[in-house]
Amino acid sequence: MVKKDKILIIGGYGKVGSVVSERLAREYPSKVIIGGRNLHNAKDLINQKKLDATCAYIDIDNQKFEEVDFKCVHTAISCIETMNTSFIIDCIMNKVNYTEVGTSFKVHQRFIKLLDYIENSEALIVPSVGLVPGLSNIIAFNEAKKFVQIDGIHTFVLLGTGESHGLDAVRWMMENTLHPFKIKSEGSLVSVKGFSKPESTRLLNEKRKRVFYLFDFSDHHVIRIFTKTKSSDTRLSFDSRIVTYLFYLFQKWGLLKWLKYLKPSLLKKILAFIPIGKERFGLQVEISGKYVNDKKLVYKCLVTGQGEAFTTGLVTSYAAKLLYENTNQKGLKHIEEICDFAELKTILEQHNIQFLNQYKS
Repeated sequence: MVKKDKILIIGGYGKVGSVVSERLAREYPSKVIIGGRNLHNAKDLINQKKLDATCAYIDIDNQKFEEVDFKCVHTAISCIETMNTSFIIDCIMNKVNYTEVGTSFKVHQRFIKLLDYIENSEALIVPSVGLVPGLSNIIAFNEAKKFVQIDGIHTFVLLGTGESHGLDAVRWMMENTLHPFKIKSEGSLVSVKGFSKPESTRLLNEKRKRVFYLFDFSDHHVIRIFTKTKSSDTRLSFDSRIVTYLFYLFQKWGLLKWLKYLKPSLLKKILAFIPIGKERFGLQVEISGKYVNDKKLVYKCLVTGQGEAFTTGLVTSYAAKLLYENTNQKGLKHIEEICDFAELKTILEQHNIQFLNQYKS
C-alpha cells in the first residue's frame, strides 16, 4: 500500500517558496517534493541547502502535473499565484490538503466557486496564507473577539522596496492597482480605485506619520464577511516615501497602465534615479470600537522586521505544518480558524520579527 505522506511545494525555489521548502524539509526529511517549471532551480536549492528532498516538473498554468502521484501526497502548498483551478480540483478529489500564497481577492474567489467540491471532500483547504492576507487576518480576528462593537478594522502595509524581488513587487502592484474594487465603509460597500484616498497613520515604531493608499489585498474582503465591522479596508505604502508618492501620481495621471509593460531592465534603470529603500516591512492592524468594558478604544498591533518574503515564508510553512499534522479537520477553513496565534507569534519572534501593541482610549 502506498503511503500518503509527501509534502508537495509548488514554486518551492522562489523567494517565498525556498523558505517554505527549507523549513519543511528540515522538519520532515525525505517527505518534501519541490515542484515547478524550473527543475534546475529546484535541484540547485536542494544541493545548496543540503536538503533531503526530491523535485518534480509541474506547470499549473498549462495543467502539466503528470509527475505528481497524488496517492503519495498528503499536503500541497502553492507559493505562486494563479487563477487555474485544475490542480486544486485534483487535490480535492484525491484527499490532498491544500494551501497557497495568494494576495488578491480574485484568486481567493476561486475557492468560493469550488465550495461544493470542497465541502463534500475529505481534504482540508486553506486559502490565502502568508503576511497579507494571512497574518493580517489572524491579528484582526484574534483581537476583534474582544470587542463588543467594531467601528472599523483598518490594515496598513509597509513594503520594503529594497528587497531583491522589489521590481517584481512593483510590477505586480501596477497590474493590481488598475482595477476598481469595493471596501466596506460605514456599513455600505463602496467602489474605489487602487492607490486612492490617502490616509495618514503613524506606525508604532516610527515618530512620523506615513501616507497609505487603498489597495485590494484580499484580507479586508474576508474580514468584512467574518466580523461585524462597520468599515474595513487595507492600505499600502512603500518604505521609500518618494516611491510611494510617485506611484500615487502615476496612478492619478493614468501612467501605470503603460509602465506595467516596461521590461524589468528598463524599469530598474528608471528606479535607479530615486532612493529605493530597505528590506524592512511593516504590518499594522488598527481596530476601533467598544471594548469588553464597553469603553471606546483603538487597538493597534504592528508587526515589523527585515524581509517581507522571508516572513511570508515563515507563516506559510507554519500553515503547511498545521495541514500536514491535521487529523480531523476538513473543508474550507481560513488560517485564522486553524492557527494558534500565540504559537505563531513565538515562531516569528524567534526570527527577530517584532510585535508592538497599543491600546488607546
